[in-house]
Amino acid sequence: MKRAGVMLAAVLACLVLACATTSYVRPDEVTEWDADYTDTDMKMLTEKMVLSLSEAEVSGSEGKPVLAFLRIGNRTSQHVDTEGIADKIMVQLVKLGKFRVVDRELLKKQAQEIALVESQRIDVEGAVRLGSLVGADYFLTGDLYSIEKVSPSKELKYYNLTMRLVDTRTSEIVWAEEKEIKKSSTRGWYD
Repeated sequence: MKRAGVMLAAVLACLVLACATTSYVRPDEVTEWDADYTDTDMKMLTEKMVLSLSEAEVSGSEGKPVLAFLRIGNRTSQHVDTEGIADKIMVQLVKLGKFRVVDRELLKKQAQEIALVESQRIDVEGAVRLGSLVGADYFLTGDLYSIEKVSPSKELKYYNLTMRLVDTRTSEIVWAEEKEIKKSSTRGWYD
């Protein structure tokens, strides 16, 4: 009897260990686990913004327009790394070669020096001053919003990334774009 218990424990241990695996997944593979924000959502949002911005008719004071990224606000109920969204857009814009991009750390330091609010939402005078300090023709900023509907068996989440390009001299919005994503998932009785 004791021997059967040991055997059963060994078999169960093998089954548990056999279930645990790790493997690489292609970065371009779609992530569809639930309705929460995923890497696939970030890729879809940023690709739309970069494509639209690359087609925008904007000019710089000295050749290629100089962009400075302000904050992308997270107005969702989830932790979403909006700095990651900004970085992904920045990398693609630099690769595109149509824009010159101001280093974001330099921008943060300059903003702190002229005592701007932490959210980096600035008034007209502050925008002109900061733009001239860092040599930017335009500020790129935006917000990520969500609407969530949840029931015991179903979940629906809507995400909307809006972005805008603001002329640092006039505070005029010269380009704006949005990308929407809507996701639905169902829950089993065990969730």
